[in-house]
Amino acid sequence: MRASLLYNPFDIVERLATASRRRRRRRRLRGTPAAELSLGHLDSLELLEMLRDSPPRVIHDIGANVGTWTCLAKSLYPDAAVEAFEPLEAHLAGFRRWTGPWQDVRLHRLALGPRDGTVAIEVADFSDASSVLPLTEEGRRTFNVAPAGRREVPMATLDGLVAAGAARAPDLIKLDVQGYELEALRGAGRSLGTARAVICEVSFRRFYEGQALFPDVLAHLGEHGYRLHAFGPSLIPGEPLSQADALFLKP
Repeated sequence: MRASLLYNPFDIVERLATASRRRRRRRRLRGTPAAELSLGHLDSLELLEMLRDSPPRVIHDIGANVGTWTCLAKSLYPDAAVEAFEPLEAHLAGFRRWTGPWQDVRLHRLALGPRDGTVAIEVADFSDASSVLPLTEEGRRTFNVAPAGRREVPMATLDGLVAAGAARAPDLIKLDVQGYELEALRGAGRSLGTARAVICEVSFRRFYEGQALFPDVLAHLGEHGYRLHAFGPSLIPGEPLSQADALFLKP
């Protein structure tokens, strides 16, 4: 018996197709700072490319972390200005590294939410999983993280910052704030009126206590005139739904 017969030919075809898709994604970023990003930081690539017919002029990166998403967005739209929002000091050095090539990226060291004031961040031992909301037991198991303390940080509404001239009105709003996306959107009603697109991480399982799930985000954005346009590539056919980036557009 030939050794090749021991392998599932459909599995081999699927692996080859996945590798081909990865190479194509890399080629599209060749010659840009985003070419250095890991594949895990490219989940929004196809969603961002869908905006090429009307490129965003001002992008808001809410939950900027270490700046990898800003790096991806600026590599695709180098003429866009970015207002980035990230409250945790542990992420600042990484943010400077990934956004260093651009002078029109402005970092706001605060959290966005439904009110002005302060808020406690539940810091995880893997800081990317930190959130205003405490982890559920499912969140701890899924992300393999544990609580590591709390940090009090300033919080503001996006609408208040724009009205005060501290941030420019957005064309594109991106949110990835570990289950707190709906609360950030509740402080951005007027900004949703000026924006044309929203890229939001949505969850189908509750990883954080009090977390809004995909139907809640879908309904809220629908009230502001947005419709679901596409999901990012992290959803796997035939697998249980977990998390994904989603693009919402105004018709």
